[in-house]
Amino acid sequence: MKIKELIHEIFDEYPTTVTLIPTGLTNNNYKVCLQDKTVVLRVPKPDNASLFDYAHEEKVLSLIQPLDLDTPLVYYNKQTGVKCSTYIPNAQTFRENFTKRATLLIKKLHSLNKQSGKTFQIRDMINLYKSQCTHPMYDLSMYDTYVDTLKQENLTLCHNDCVEGNFLFTDTKDYLIDFEYAMDNDPLFDIMSFITENDIQDPSLRNLIYETYFDEPISLELRHKLNHFEIVHHILWCTWAMMMCEKDDNDIFLTIRDLKYKRLLEAVERDRTL
Repeated sequence: MKIKELIHEIFDEYPTTVTLIPTGLTNNNYKVCLQDKTVVLRVPKPDNASLFDYAHEEKVLSLIQPLDLDTPLVYYNKQTGVKCSTYIPNAQTFRENFTKRATLLIKKLHSLNKQSGKTFQIRDMINLYKSQCTHPMYDLSMYDTYVDTLKQENLTLCHNDCVEGNFLFTDTKDYLIDFEYAMDNDPLFDIMSFITENDIQDPSLRNLIYETYFDEPISLELRHKLNHFEIVHHILWCTWAMMMCEKDDNDIFLTIRDLKYKRLLEAVERDRTL
């Protein structure tokens, strides 16, 4: 279905303008201007829809509603994953100067202290991505022990996809958006999702994140745990990127694949010296 026809089906009117937003790797996103409002329309890419559970995302959106974290929801279809949210003008995505504010958004989500009933199964997701990758660039099997020995504890609802575009900052309010990957997980996974997905390498910024989240300097034992989660993140998303390289010819997936592998080797070496 063409985008304008889809919009007409949802709102019973045709848009005045539709503009592609050049973000999102698994969705096409559009800024849609209607007669009395402006919304963001999320349309999953056909090849990626099978990777998500949209009925579960709908449940998550209901759970987090009291936190007022996400942009206001206008429309959601749990069968197709098509979603409309209020457009936030003059919003900025994550940059280093927003590090503390982004950390507080993650902490706020975890403060809900509720479970969604579905756990983010890291090994299962790696196996899913591997099953759809016939020509992997890197052999990650030598790092399997890191995945198999990881302990996911203190399970609570987590975002699990803290990329820069999933944070919005304005002069009056900050938002954490797009809960496709949201499931129950160890909160440490989200902290390292934020750090690894935004490639935060500066030790002072990492320490700011830790001190903002934990309210105190962290112990050596906790640093070991965080580094373990970092290693597993790089394995998971390097595998995902190798899969996406075969599904999509966008060079961004090559870049992600190679960066994740490089950071994996660095994190493994750091694990030996901590």
